[in-house]
Amino acid sequence: MAEPQPYQLVIRGPPGLHGPGGATWRPERKTLALLTYLALEGEATRLALVRLLWPDTPEGAARNNLVHLLRRLHRLTGAALVDGQETLALSAQIDVDTRVPEGPGQLPPGPLLQGVEFDELPDFAEWLLAWQERLEARELRALAQQAAAAEQRGDWPAALSAAALLLERDPLSEEHWRRAIRLHYLAGDRPAALSTYHRCRDLLRRELGCDPEPETVALARRIDQGERLPGPPPRGPRELPLSMLRPPVLIGREAAWAQLEAAWAAGQTVYITGAPGVGKTRLAQDFVASKGRALYLPGHPGAEQVPYAAAAHNARARLAAAPDVTLPEWVRREISRVLPELRAGEAAQPIHSEADRLNYFLAHLEVVRLTGQGVAAVISDDVQHYDPATVELGAFFLTQSLPLGQRGDVPRHIILYRQGALPPLTQQRIDALVQAGAAVRIDLDGLDGHSVSALLDELKVTGPSPALARDLHEWTGGNPQHLLEAVRHMHQSGEYSVDAALRERARTVTPLVAERLARLSPRALQGARGAAVLGDAFTLERLSDVLRLGLLDLTAAWEELEAAQVVTGERFSHDTVREAVLASLPAPVRSLLHRASARVLSGAPVHPARVARHWAEAGEAAQAAPWFMRAAEDALQTLRPEEAGAYCDEAAAAYRASGDAEGERRALEARAGLGTPPR
Repeated sequence: MAEPQPYQLVIRGPPGLHGPGGATWRPERKTLALLTYLALEGEATRLALVRLLWPDTPEGAARNNLVHLLRRLHRLTGAALVDGQETLALSAQIDVDTRVPEGPGQLPPGPLLQGVEFDELPDFAEWLLAWQERLEARELRALAQQAAAAEQRGDWPAALSAAALLLERDPLSEEHWRRAIRLHYLAGDRPAALSTYHRCRDLLRRELGCDPEPETVALARRIDQGERLPGPPPRGPRELPLSMLRPPVLIGREAAWAQLEAAWAAGQTVYITGAPGVGKTRLAQDFVASKGRALYLPGHPGAEQVPYAAAAHNARARLAAAPDVTLPEWVRREISRVLPELRAGEAAQPIHSEADRLNYFLAHLEVVRLTGQGVAAVISDDVQHYDPATVELGAFFLTQSLPLGQRGDVPRHIILYRQGALPPLTQQRIDALVQAGAAVRIDLDGLDGHSVSALLDELKVTGPSPALARDLHEWTGGNPQHLLEAVRHMHQSGEYSVDAALRERARTVTPLVAERLARLSPRALQGARGAAVLGDAFTLERLSDVLRLGLLDLTAAWEELEAAQVVTGERFSHDTVREAVLASLPAPVRSLLHRASARVLSGAPVHPARVARHWAEAGEAAQAAPWFMRAAEDALQTLRPEEAGAYCDEAAAAYRASGDAEGERRALEARAGLGTPPR
């Protein structure tokens, strides 16, 4: 005879009782108290239970209450879940969730009997609090052991995950902060280590009114100076060490660092430009980490053709980084034009006049000020992906907030872009700011031969030939991203030399990344392709819908992409990696992914132009045309007639391609009514 299916008693977090066949019950408070007491203590006499649960009731009446409580529980569940006569214990049918998390990725499920109050049972409430503290201490010990074991074997991701949970549970423990700082550095992420120190210092000052302990300060100073810390070497089956994604120490940028220091002292806006992969982001992040907390605002490919798309990304990121900020009502109303989640059910009002637009710009500036407290600098990366409307907004910011970083309201700005990739008008604005002395531009080139050799030493790369550094410098031009891709390729192939096969490849990272992609599982490759096609509209939830893949399955594929250093978090590890993914897409697969993306985004709160472009890329002109017309209407709502005209032109072309003469006529009439010249 099969044994009965166990019942599950949930006492961590919101409590409940689950039975066979999916049945779920929420027992009354004293029943929960009884079951929890027996679950944690193992057994108890009836006398002890009635004194605990009915402290002000005569013993005879209290015992009668206990009998009735047990009967109600039996009627509710249809099973005898409490055994015994005078001494009671839980039935063997019940499984209780009091286990310590088995791995660093498992969050504890919450406090005991969360949301249930026992004010009239002071002895039980005191007992419950004592057990809560006991469980928390046990979990902290387990997490600390997991972090130490992962660090000992050189498994930095697992160690960092456990360290993050320790900080979440005990955020004022400097021991936990030092562990996290050290692990970030040992894992090859010096900016993250310094940023973690600054967060620790800010928290202690805010909550306790004190600075970190000397031991914590000394650790941060050693990391800031690039010293090596004692720690076990990475071991295990990992194919690509984290240091090959981000070497622990910035190398070969002393001159650029000096330019940054001078601009910082002068309160100037900084522009950093260079070829893809030359190290603009790394330089900016390391520099700002030496000054304090950074707010990193990455550009998003695909945003350049949607009015205020980059402004929306940035506003959303600023608010996420400052969750305690409450927006004034007028600011919330203005910003809701591009952030639908702030509309509170109301329709977005159009921008009818220059006065309306000024108010809209001032609202964005107020968001910058409100969310900039405690931020040393804002890093705006890949601004070549910014749309013209956002570029105008950024120019307005700069005219309103010079000198930067000196009034305590608007942080300093470091702005990064690809060399030669900006629209002419944007480049002219930057040139004018530089000539006026309000900004400085730093042009990054590849590393010199000495720096390439130093980088290989930092990566602990030892090849069969002492000429390896020279050969790599000659082949890559000292481009750090290209160089790191070459080293990754060597690491995976086991051949540390620039051989004939490697020399035959083009002088870009694309072929090397393509080989790394070829080693992915089909599901992980599918995830990378879908994310690349979604572009700036990408989220894991949308990608799940595009691929028709469950989130759990997608998460496993995403972990594989992170291990292969194709992605980091919810972004590609570098723009060049995304470009390599797109370049490897077969045309039929590309069309299918664009079609699926269009269908998913058509029901999402995104700009109509994004949906239109996916339909157009899928070859579905008839579907794209009405979305381009909606995009034109949206552009007019934000006083952007030039973009509206361009959308009308694209709508007319799409109607023409689909043989819809009437639709083409309507689009051209709408275009003519705008009074702006065709692009």
